[in-house]
Amino acid sequence: MGIHRRRAGEYVRPAGRVLLDDYCRPEGEYYASGAYYLQDSLSRFEAGQKVEAELVPEPCNPWDARAVAYDVEGQRAAYLPATAAKMWHDVVRGWNAAGFAVYVAAEVNRWETDGEVRFGLTVPKWDWQTLLAMAETVGLKEASRAALEELTEEQRLLMREDGGYTPHETALEALWRKRGQHPACAWGGKRDGGLSERMPFWYGYVVRERMREEEERLRYARSVKSALTRGFKDEIRRRKERESERERLLRREQVEYALRLHGEGRRHQDIAAELDLTPKQVEGLLHRARKAAGITLQRNEDLRKERYGAAAEVLRHKRSGMARAQIARAMGRSVESVKELLQDAVFYEAPDAHPERLELARHCAELRGAGLVKDQVLEKLGVTRAKGLRAFRDASFLETLGAAQGEAAPSGL
Repeated sequence: MGIHRRRAGEYVRPAGRVLLDDYCRPEGEYYASGAYYLQDSLSRFEAGQKVEAELVPEPCNPWDARAVAYDVEGQRAAYLPATAAKMWHDVVRGWNAAGFAVYVAAEVNRWETDGEVRFGLTVPKWDWQTLLAMAETVGLKEASRAALEELTEEQRLLMREDGGYTPHETALEALWRKRGQHPACAWGGKRDGGLSERMPFWYGYVVRERMREEEERLRYARSVKSALTRGFKDEIRRRKERESERERLLRREQVEYALRLHGEGRRHQDIAAELDLTPKQVEGLLHRARKAAGITLQRNEDLRKERYGAAAEVLRHKRSGMARAQIARAMGRSVESVKELLQDAVFYEAPDAHPERLELARHCAELRGAGLVKDQVLEKLGVTRAKGLRAFRDASFLETLGAAQGEAAPSGL
């Protein structure tokens, strides 16, 4: 490779200056390229001598249109490696256009090979964040975005196919044709190869950055969606728990109310109407309530005795001349409950005086004795559910008293 002779005005040192070492800390150091061919510029220095090296872009360099040289005291002394120059060329040009020459602290080094003394230049190695900060400061990212925005949607998609490294020729040709409108980003020369090798580094970087930003937004959207989904699921779960609790409380209130009404002698049909349930639901509700409460046969017997006592009390009030409404108020029951208890009391007092009811009670007792369950018994009786349930109570009354043959009721009735 020959030595590039800079054209007049190819580089004019700006009035301002910036020494990168004053602002950034390098992550290491390395030997600059090309010093072997530029010994005249370095041999005048002592080995180990500290110098300042100026970064000088060479856009007219026929071997590399994006070359960046290191000048020491106005003379070219070395070069940035070609891969680094692709990134730094536009950055340095941007700072030069803003009025600043860019310098780095360097050191002259010396070595001998086969008795021949050679000089080199040790320069700092800057990390990616330093380069990126310098590029953003002079607007390289904005300039690259502006160039890419002039592509069609299809061409922008072609730029993204491999992350902006070797885009499709269609997109590259569109960018190449408009390169004069975006001078901040320099294209490589013909020696670099095809358009993908010559494309400005910052075009590809912006493509990849956009892809990363979209991926970040997508991840964020997914995380938000995931959080919302968890929130919705938690809310649904809490709502179901609240509804379950309300239902549990409602059922408890229904059970308590149903048990109270049943204890007053109300029929299942009446209780069902009060609770907006079916008689079957009321029957199941009472059954489960008694089962949950551990009500035994002895408890059932106690309930029957309570009913016999209530029936006897209603009958005494009736014979004393009280009307049903008065009895209901006196006993804290409904008029309908008093009517039903009065009918039971009359039957309990003289079952034989009510042959049809007695016969139905005996038939019910026989079916129960045969092992039939309640629903089967009610079906076999062939009467309304209300009469069938009354037959159950009557059968229990007869069984309790040992009156299967129609013996008289207790003297209390």
